[in-house]
Amino acid sequence: MRKKDSSKFEIISILELVVIVSLLIVMFVPRLFEKSDSDFEIERKWLIRQEDIPYDLSADEVSAYDIAQTYINFSPEIRVRNINNGSYYVLTIKTDDPAFKGLKRTEQEYLITKEEYLELLAKKEGYTIHKTRYSLVDDGKTIEIDIFHDQLDGLAYMEIEFPSTDAANSFSEPNWIIKDITTDLSYKNKNLAKYGIPESFNQYIKERSGNE
Repeated sequence: MRKKDSSKFEIISILELVVIVSLLIVMFVPRLFEKSDSDFEIERKWLIRQEDIPYDLSADEVSAYDIAQTYINFSPEIRVRNINNGSYYVLTIKTDDPAFKGLKRTEQEYLITKEEYLELLAKKEGYTIHKTRYSLVDDGKTIEIDIFHDQLDGLAYMEIEFPSTDAANSFSEPNWIIKDITTDLSYKNKNLAKYGIPESFNQYIKERSGNE
């Protein structure tokens, strides 16, 4: 019995050490020297309607992933993911660059075991987000479409990652999207886990429907 308790303590200690070290890197290293765009995750996000998606998401060239995403800390952002019902588990730590309001973020990711995942899951904050992510390539760009389920049913958005802020800002968005929500904090996953679907969602859907 003592052996089992000791093992649990060691698992938690290792995970907490990883989290602490990652946070120190994410929070303090950027202040020591200027980082280039290649050091950041740079992406834009658009709110969409499922019926407007012009791609065949069942096509062989489209990859699909079932994701259960749980936050163990909202600020700084620390989350765990269960991918494809236990195929693998990921611990992620993210911080936003405040100057870019959600466009640029640093990200640290670690593969973890099922046991480590379950230990961290006990520290859960907010709702667990369930979504299906579809990944495909169009015109040389990797497009990710998230279709949400359960308490977020009806919500969907598209993300594209870019090599630089210039490339992101110069991208011409498709005409089938509803709205660019890159800088709308209410659509960040951590806020969806905290508060659910934003109040603006139904209004955006209504406006899109009215324009057709």
